[in-house]
Amino acid sequence: MPGDRLKNVRPRPRVLVVGFAGHQGKEYLPVVQENAELVGGVDPAPAASSLAAKWGFPHYDALGEALEKVEFDVAVVTVPHSDHFPVCVKLLAHGRHVIKEKPFAVTEHEARQLVSLAQRADRSVFTLLQRNFHPAFQFAQENLARIGQPYWFSYDYHLNLAHPTTGWRALREQAMGGVLLDMGYHLIDVLCGMFPEPPRVHSAFVHQYQEMRDRRLEDLVSLMCGYSSTGLTGSLRISRHSYEKIEHLCVLGTEGALNVDAGVATLHAVGGLLLERHTWEGAKIDAVRSMIAHHLEHLDDRYYRQNHLQRQLAAVRTIDGIYRERLRERNELADRCA
Repeated sequence: MPGDRLKNVRPRPRVLVVGFAGHQGKEYLPVVQENAELVGGVDPAPAASSLAAKWGFPHYDALGEALEKVEFDVAVVTVPHSDHFPVCVKLLAHGRHVIKEKPFAVTEHEARQLVSLAQRADRSVFTLLQRNFHPAFQFAQENLARIGQPYWFSYDYHLNLAHPTTGWRALREQAMGGVLLDMGYHLIDVLCGMFPEPPRVHSAFVHQYQEMRDRRLEDLVSLMCGYSSTGLTGSLRISRHSYEKIEHLCVLGTEGALNVDAGVATLHAVGGLLLERHTWEGAKIDAVRSMIAHHLEHLDDRYYRQNHLQRQLAAVRTIDGIYRERLRERNELADRCA
């Protein structure tokens, strides 16, 4: 009956966008509007008011004001790293779902607090990580078992910026970390979806620009990960100032190899015979659409929520552990030099 079908149609979720005037926020606006009802936006930036008027939703300078005046189900949050935790805490305290940019949290302590708050409020905190919705990476995840026991991976991700890092990412108090926390979060999340957490990680932090060294914001990081339980070893290299923009993941196994490179995933047998090639020619925005639509559809899915939270906790724990180890080494060096 038509009436029964109408009863099963779920209403579009009402979304508040927080930090919408930045580059990432503006990219998400049209996708959010396709899948939800945009009911308000929070951003103190000078351009935010005119942008909100253009998109036709009320603008607020502060989250507290929006919480008092707007009825919404979920907030899409794209703010500097330093603001993630307090914004999420406030939203969860008011019983709202959260869909947010990475990182899930900056420290393991904050991540555990968010997980606890989300569970207590029975609300989701989903992190926007596009590679999980990119067909080439999905192919790699789905076909990992075909290469036998993985024993090595290498993952390189480089930008080719011709100038020092600018904006809030160049400010220690807002960025909270360099390329490892920013670009590297995507890679660590991919690896957390394929392998267990690495119990051993050796790191090297490199600075191209003196001002970034002074602010303890690494321009390049090199990691070597060891997994004693399986014998797997792997390396990651991440930078902002290489000679070309590139992302390449290679996993070697006892029965073959998987590669993901520029939208193409390949499966090879031992010796190099190509077994399968998966090419995706879609635009980046297509993966963004799939990602945001999926999260909006699963806000009340507790099983999906729990799996997502545990994976993000693993990613944060890995990155926070690397930074804490670097801090310990720096303090030991300072003590020896004193």
